[in-house]
Amino acid sequence: MPALPVDIVPVRSAREREEFIRFPWQVQGADPCWVAPLVVRQREFLDPRRGPFFDFGEAQCFLARRAGKPVGRISAQVSRRYEEFHDADTGFFGFFECERDPEVAAALFRAAADWARARGKHRLVGPMSFSIYDDIGLLVDGFDSLPAILLTHNPPLYEELVVEQGFRKAVDWYALRITSFDIDLGAMQAEAADIMGRSGLELRLPTPAEVIRRSGEILRLFNEAWRGNWGHVPFTPGQFDAVLRDLKPLLRADLMRIVLDDARIVAFTITIPDLNPLIRRFAGRLSWWNMLRLYRAAQRQPPERIKTVLLGVDRAYRNRRLHDAMILDTYARTVRAQPDLEQCDCSLICEQLRVFIRSLERYGARPYKTYRIYEKEI
Repeated sequence: MPALPVDIVPVRSAREREEFIRFPWQVQGADPCWVAPLVVRQREFLDPRRGPFFDFGEAQCFLARRAGKPVGRISAQVSRRYEEFHDADTGFFGFFECERDPEVAAALFRAAADWARARGKHRLVGPMSFSIYDDIGLLVDGFDSLPAILLTHNPPLYEELVVEQGFRKAVDWYALRITSFDIDLGAMQAEAADIMGRSGLELRLPTPAEVIRRSGEILRLFNEAWRGNWGHVPFTPGQFDAVLRDLKPLLRADLMRIVLDDARIVAFTITIPDLNPLIRRFAGRLSWWNMLRLYRAAQRQPPERIKTVLLGVDRAYRNRRLHDAMILDTYARTVRAQPDLEQCDCSLICEQLRVFIRSLERYGARPYKTYRIYEKEI
């Protein structure tokens, strides 16, 4: 009996958007390494009236159906911000999820390419959902462990489905972690102190309130620090406000660092408790009770896992190893305070940042997941 045809449906209504959001449960719900996204956050992110991406971009979500049943999804998007800093020929895809069916995958990518081509694009890049500092990359290595917070997971079969559509590698991003803490903590802190002593600058632990209050400085520093990194598009204030709003319940003074030169921030790191083992148990529901559990785990309990999520060093200070000092001090103090710490994660890091990767490897960090971004001429 021939297979039923695949219908591609542009997502228009709130009901279709909800179907789009909940489809991953159908293909990944039984995977112990998959952490369901928080549905309430996904609704806001995908809503053109509320999502910060829509201030400068346009996106269309698609559902694939067979006999009325959803069997896949994808988004296609264009970004005026990307075009401002890179080129006007590139469109993007994201939110790719699919059953084990090449015909469905082909129909989804055809819809995304047609949509981008209709807007004058000649290249399709992704997955990015929606921008470079949102969820990016297809997991191609490291399927056997839970991802750190703010990282994604997908089945191994997705790589084959994407490559079969003619996509090739554009760039890899690595998730690195330290899991062995049989290290000389005193030496780590001494090295951090030596770096700071030679720099003549001040290393300090800011409060969450100070980070929020000085977010404009941190935003400018981050945007300038990562200029030239693969695909970098500066955060807009709206995007950064949304990031800090989501991170706010997780911010802890003992996990953040700033470096000051006459009261001016010239380097910073924001590290947070990695609560993905807890969030996985939420199954996508952010109820008031789950919010309380999240807050208590983040603020009242010693972290079992931590993740550095944002880092930036002023370009004029790059040769002073300030990123080493901040990371060494954070990790050493955390391990000393929490002997049961399981892992320190620092990700995602573009494969092109070889010097930065080598510096992390000096302290025992090892890549444990690879996320690949693909490209294709259309």
